[in-house]
Amino acid sequence: MGTSGRHASHVRTRCWAYIGGIGILLICWLAVIAGKAVGRASLARRAAQSLAEQTEGSRNLVLRNRRGIEVHLLRTGASIQKLLLPDRNGKFADVVLGFDEEVAYSDGRSPYFGAIVGRVANRIANASFELDSATYRLATNERGMPGSLHGGRRGFDKVRWNAARVAPCASERRQGAKCRRGDEISMRYQSAAGEEGYPGTLDVEVTYTLTDADELIQTIRATTDAPTIINLAQHSYFNLGGHASGEVLGHELTMPRSTHMLPIDAHRIPTGQLAPVRGTAFDFTSTAELGARISNVDGPGWTAGFDHCFVLHGRGPAALTKPGTQWWPRTPRPAITLRDPASGRSMAIATNAPGVQLYTSNFLDGSLAGKGGARYPKYAGVCLETQNFPDAIHHLPTADRGGFPSPVLRPGETYLHTTIYTFSVDRLSGAVTDR
Repeated sequence: MGTSGRHASHVRTRCWAYIGGIGILLICWLAVIAGKAVGRASLARRAAQSLAEQTEGSRNLVLRNRRGIEVHLLRTGASIQKLLLPDRNGKFADVVLGFDEEVAYSDGRSPYFGAIVGRVANRIANASFELDSATYRLATNERGMPGSLHGGRRGFDKVRWNAARVAPCASERRQGAKCRRGDEISMRYQSAAGEEGYPGTLDVEVTYTLTDADELIQTIRATTDAPTIINLAQHSYFNLGGHASGEVLGHELTMPRSTHMLPIDAHRIPTGQLAPVRGTAFDFTSTAELGARISNVDGPGWTAGFDHCFVLHGRGPAALTKPGTQWWPRTPRPAITLRDPASGRSMAIATNAPGVQLYTSNFLDGSLAGKGGARYPKYAGVCLETQNFPDAIHHLPTADRGGFPSPVLRPGETYLHTTIYTFSVDRLSGAVTDR
């Protein structure tokens, strides 16, 4: 090959190398662009997933049954935000007070609407208690009162619970057994040792089950890694006429086996005594309208209203236990019926808890803007909070006197509190489809 040929070959080689280099650079550049695009897509997917998780976190978790009843839950406070029930004409209404936006349940506006309250529901005298020779100080968070209310400033009602939908009857089906459970959601929360002043790390699970028998079953379980105290309650404000229908004074209440109630002192704390209800405004052993009795009941800081605990299951004076005994039933027993004659809606409550706090929303005053902008006046709802007796840690039994059922939970023990709400109507004609 001549000089010119070798030169031409060399030029071609360099050109191809140059072109190849450009090609490699182009490929690399395209790869970088593609990588960035993939990265952006991945980031976009992650952002979308995060947004979806946030949206799902703020969206209601809904239980439904075949008759159209719905229970809307929130992760904040493991709260019941909506409860849709038909009336005698098949028209559905939301029968619990609450807010449209979830943030209102945690920012201090909510008077515990629909929430699980704890670690200790109700009140603890002087915001302190002793357990195993140690003294624990709690927050004083009830205006004008020296006690601690519903677990403190940031109780279980304001924290975020983890939620999961449960496959109904999975274990029963594996065993070939029948099961009545329906749509089911489980909520979990771990309360760290020292949270709001309480000892022990507490693991809590609340399961809500809606059956086709029109039952809402609430099961609360808890365990601890160190001795602590516990008393959890569901704090829904019920108005069976509809959450925006006004007062509940026309609702009828029946507690046929609640022959005794717990008197309270000037700080809204039980005195440790039990009082018979017969012949008093507290006698709901026969059906009575709330409004027929309410004007005869005043309390510390309010006039004409109930905020008192009643003894359930016919225990009466025997509710004061001896040391080392615990009489909580393992299974729920029928205890309470609430009925709205105007709509025909009724709610029967069965529970294994020893008591129920009857609260007639004495401190609502119309200033709260609830769902759909509804204003909730005094008596807009009634709470029926199944629970242990309030301030039980200060009224434990001794060798010479009976006391309240113990609220103490120790490692190896399981706290179990089950309440069943069964919904019905006086008469239902035709399909229930009108919302």
